[in-house]
Amino acid sequence: MGEKKGQTEKLKYNFNSACECQVLLENGRWHRVSPREFRSWHGSRRFVKYKDQERIYEEYNAPVYYWNTNVVCKEPQGIGPQFIHNMPYPSKIRPNERHLL
Repeated sequence: MGEKKGQTEKLKYNFNSACECQVLLENGRWHRVSPREFRSWHGSRRFVKYKDQERIYEEYNAPVYYWNTNVVCKEPQGIGPQFIHNMPYPSKIRPNERHLL
């Protein structure tokens, strides 16, 4: 048997994932999304709750996570889901590579 591969960590949801999650698209329309996409969306986010057949909208301001990880996105880029492979990588120069500068 091989070892487990892929995602082995459970995703953190800092909100009730049973609520209806919506995000604001660039065209100005609200779109219903899954909780996984909701937690990694950089832009306006809100919940829709129903009480006595009336819609109640609740804005959501919390950290944005990279898609499918529990890593907080500190510098989001653009509107939409944030992916960890788009994260700026700080390159480090080794002592013997100074001549490449």
